[in-house]
Amino acid sequence: MFAQIINTLQQSGWKVVTLEGNWVSATHDSLKRGLLLGNISNLPLDFEPLIPRNVDVSQWDVIVLCPEGIDSSELKKNRFPGIQLWYLDTQRGNIFPFPPTNDPLIPSWLRQLASGNPVLQEMSNRGERHTLPFLTYILLSINLVVFLLMTLAGGSTDQRVLILFGAKVNSLIQAGEIWRLLTSTFIHIGFMHLAFNLYALWSLGPFLEERIGHWRFLIIYILSGLGGSIASFLFSPALSAGASGSIFGLLGALLYYSLKRPSLWKSGLGMNLVIVLLINFGFGLTQPGIDNFAHLGGLIMGIVSCFLLTQHNNLQLKRPA
Repeated sequence: MFAQIINTLQQSGWKVVTLEGNWVSATHDSLKRGLLLGNISNLPLDFEPLIPRNVDVSQWDVIVLCPEGIDSSELKKNRFPGIQLWYLDTQRGNIFPFPPTNDPLIPSWLRQLASGNPVLQEMSNRGERHTLPFLTYILLSINLVVFLLMTLAGGSTDQRVLILFGAKVNSLIQAGEIWRLLTSTFIHIGFMHLAFNLYALWSLGPFLEERIGHWRFLIIYILSGLGGSIASFLFSPALSAGASGSIFGLLGALLYYSLKRPSLWKSGLGMNLVIVLLINFGFGLTQPGIDNFAHLGGLIMGIVSCFLLTQHNNLQLKRPA
């Protein structure tokens, strides 16, 4: 039971860390609520030393697994003032809170975890903070504002305007304007180019940002854009611009994320991502003017970045004694 709960938490994007005394902590980047989990035979004298101090959590709940049932006398001892305990009878599936509380969230989570179902952000309906994907909205706004400024300056298809706003021009980059590798990821050539990329960002961004956290999301987005620009610089002499490298990086990150979480892959997300990637690469190969090198560079960088930034969520834990 314990191993299954830990595995399901990891599949749901929780960070699981082994603590002293065969206890573990579980936190999620989008939540202010954390979990401490362990066996009743390993109850410590005090939970305060076990509570991680380097995480942004305002409330900790202690899940005490009772493989041999629950002794009612244990509930009355209350040796941990200020700590909310949840005794889980792993034989019968009963859950006993102590001190008594009407909070329905933890019982709901435990039933999901015990059945192997991922714990998703249902806490938004229970008064918990549902993370706002504000970085996605900021990136959308930046791309839109830049496009409007380009339109006012003469048009986003005007080569002079594109170069002025920072498009990728190999000769200028070789001359020292390395910043174009980044600025080119925020400008677009024509309205349809902008609309496609903003729709993709609006569709993918919130989902990924909520699951891996704001700053990991931003790092993956920026690095993927740079990866796409560098690949384009190395293999394509043409002037280019657009957020496509970043978008393909988000696709790659989601692909890796779902591969590491079988429940997401089985839900159809992983295969849908593969189909989307194949369609886009196929379209790029048959249509002129599409920078497939930028797409491929962004995709690879997105996968690598997600792998490096989410390693702590893939800890392999042993069941406590």
